[in-house]
Amino acid sequence: MFNGSPFHPLRRNPYLFLLALTVLLFSACQPGEKVAPAAPKYHPGHYVAVGPHFDLTEIKHLDEPAVRGVNKRYFWRTLEPGKGEYDLSSIEEDLAYCAEHDKQLIVFLCDRSFWIRGAMPAYLKAYEWEHEGGGGFTPARWHPEYLARFTAMGEAIAQQFDGHPNFEGIAIQETALDMPEAGLAKFNFSPEKYRDALYLILDTLTASFPNSQVFWYQNGIQGSNALIREIADSISVKENIVMGGPDVLPHRRWLRHTYKIYGDYREKLTLFCSVQDDSYRHHKNDVRLSEKQPVHEEGYLTMEEIFLYAKEEMHVQYLFWNHYYEGLERGERSFDEAIEVIRANPAFNQPPTK
Repeated sequence: MFNGSPFHPLRRNPYLFLLALTVLLFSACQPGEKVAPAAPKYHPGHYVAVGPHFDLTEIKHLDEPAVRGVNKRYFWRTLEPGKGEYDLSSIEEDLAYCAEHDKQLIVFLCDRSFWIRGAMPAYLKAYEWEHEGGGGFTPARWHPEYLARFTAMGEAIAQQFDGHPNFEGIAIQETALDMPEAGLAKFNFSPEKYRDALYLILDTLTASFPNSQVFWYQNGIQGSNALIREIADSISVKENIVMGGPDVLPHRRWLRHTYKIYGDYREKLTLFCSVQDDSYRHHKNDVRLSEKQPVHEEGYLTMEEIFLYAKEEMHVQYLFWNHYYEGLERGERSFDEAIEVIRANPAFNQPPTK
């Protein structure tokens, strides 16, 4: 489950070592024998991304041959309504629909929300921070109880779906916390604790999903972005992990440290990124969300420009396009325009040779 280096995160933290061992033994005792494949499922290319509770029958252009599958968000609370009580029927239904259309499904497991209701189960409410003014809920991912329950949730999904040919993998939410100092102090945060917790999550998920990919959304660790590279170095030996981030925004200044890591790891890790709502209305003055800059005189970047940046500067093998139509009245791009780029570029970027 982990290498023998004395500098490995699980050896530095005795609690995480014991928790990891418990997770491994729990997985080994579950019914149904898991047989490691010769290689995990790997269907790179373009995916359409949708939010929780989105009806897949409403996706436009799903049957386009260049679309490889769907990346759908699922709130943790809907999959585990009570402690240890799992309801995975929504995943089962979506996976069946994808299989009917010869598409892959990526289950994006959300533990953080950006609105008035949290993403975690009610029994874990004590381990999340509620932001003021309806700004959402952020989990304390380094807390032992959170770690035990999150890895158990992952194992439950793996037991049911890892062997399904149309289940491409599981994705975990971005590393950014945006938690105020009061929240960090309440949960006894340190960048090192968070680093070790993230490594434990990735280590256990890759072990639980030997037939599938694990998608890691990284965009910094609060207090020490450099620790992201320590995690990337540790996971680079794994065959079933894909590293990426939540946004393709070439002119967003605070994302530059995140984008640099793509080039540095292009020969070590399979990579991905997302074309989210902001990407559909991205322009050269769009430096950050909080700055109300006028639209650049050249207008919004085209969908082709966004794609080429992801392909040539970020070196991705997977690209997730939001099913976006909300900005049409403001003259923004939509998924209808994205599909033209997808159709013209059905394949791109080979995986690294390990």
